[in-house]
Order: sequence, then structure tokens, then C-alpha cells
Amino acid sequence: MGGLGQTVIDRAAVAAAAVLFGLCAVGAVAHAVGIYVGLEAYTLDMTGTWTEVPVALSAAFGELETMLSDQGVPAEELSEISADFDAALGRIEATLEGFPALVPVPLLALGVEIPLPWVVIDGVRLSVGFLDDRFVRGVASGVAGVLIPEPLLDETLDIGDDTASLQVDLAFSTWMISVDAVKRLDLVFLGADFFLGADVLWGSITPSVEVDVPEGWSDGVDAALEALHLDEISWRAFGLHAGIGFELGLPFLRLYAEGRFVLPVGQAVGWWNLHAGELAGALGMVIRF
Repeated sequence: MGGLGQTVIDRAAVAAAAVLFGLCAVGAVAHAVGIYVGLEAYTLDMTGTWTEVPVALSAAFGELETMLSDQGVPAEELSEISADFDAALGRIEATLEGFPALVPVPLLALGVEIPLPWVVIDGVRLSVGFLDDRFVRGVASGVAGVLIPEPLLDETLDIGDDTASLQVDLAFSTWMISVDAVKRLDLVFLGADFFLGADVLWGSITPSVEVDVPEGWSDGVDAALEALHLDEISWRAFGLHAGIGFELGLPFLRLYAEGRFVLPVGQAVGWWNLHAGELAGALGMVIRF
């Protein structure tokens, strides 16, 4: 499924590039252009992801339990540790049941619309959205005055007579490219857009975990981390969508909001089973000149 999904997505990216080339050609004879700036969001369907959490945690704990047994921890103590883990896992599963199935992924977006002299279609719009951890850290520090620690976690743990150190950080990035055919109904201070289009999106999350443990623990800890599949948190998708947008303000400067219903056509997912959702939207400003 992953290979087929990847092939579909790659072909969709080529098609989007061809459309962009066509837009550039049409733009040479266009009389006006619309520029969109703001935030957009697509959704991830986390239904399958939440079910993988207890599976990964159980596998990781199994590796740690084997390591403790090899280190000579008594069976009675192991039994108590296992019971505590089962209780904690039960609480986690109960909490996950209350989590939403669809989770929005925000993006900083820029779009360009080229008018077309057609009867049915008033314009073709290309928009690109992007977000990564470096941008989030920069905005948090420069705008909000909040310093996000790097790494996110840096702890020293006592393990009997020994100590262990743990450093955890997180990197992520995601982008989405959309092409739309737009039909517009326009009044003096209000406009409505009806559009059909296609999206290509990609995202990944890369946790970084560095552990320094006493001799004899390294193999077990490494096996536990491998069981978490931290290097397989990614998603790619190509989809079709239909949507409606509204503009409010002066003809040349307006607030803009839109909603989309997305039909994913091809997807490539990692072990964590992250899929593109069926809802998307945008909020920002549009400048026309």
C-alpha cells in the first residue's frame, strides 16, 4: 500500500507542477492577481494511531522487562512492576478513547490566484502551506517571548546506586500544495468563492532520544526504543477537494475564510498509521490588484 500510495502521490506532484507552469503562461495576459496570506490547516485521521499507542508501549515494556530479568531483578518485584505498568496502560487507553479522531495541522500559507477569461471558472489558485519546529521556536521566542527548551527534556535519573541521563527533543515539518479552479460571486463588500481542486501534502515527526545508562542496560533500552518505531512517524497523501470561501471587506483588501471537504485518493503512511483527514480550511487576508 505504501509503494502504491507513494507512486500516486509522486504523479500528483508532477501534475501540480504542470498546472503551475500553465498558470505562469496564463499570468502573462492576466489583468489582475489575488494574493492570499494567512493560516491554513488540514486534518489527520488519528483513529488508527491511537490504537497503536498501547501496542508500542507494551512492546517497549516487554523489552525492558526482559532486561530487568537478565539483570537479576526478583520475579516478585517484576510482577509488581508489570502490574503497575498494566494499570498505567489502562489509564492511557481510557484517556485515548476521549481524544478526537481528527486533529488539525496548522500551516503558514501563501496563495496566488490568476484570473481566467472563462465563463465557468473565474480563476485558478495555487497555494502553499508550510510549518516546522524551527519556525515554531522562532515565533515563540521572538513574538511571544517564550523560550522552548532545546532539548525539550534533559534529566538525570537515579537507578539504585547508579545514574542514567535522558535527553529528548522533537523535530517536525509539514507542507501542503493546493491547486483550485475558482468560481466567484462578488458584491461590493462581500464575496463568495466556490472551488474544486487537488492537494498534495507531506509531514513527518522525528523524536530524538539520547540515553546514557549503566553497563548492561544499553541493549535493553535500545530494543525498547526500537519497539516504539520513533523513526516511522510520517504521512503523505494526494487528495481531491471541494470547498467554499467567504471574503469580507474592501474589493482590494478583505478578510478571507474557507472550508474544504477532502477526498484522499492515495496515501503512504508509516508504522503509526497517520492518514490525511477529510476536512481542511484557511483563514487570512486576500489582496487584489
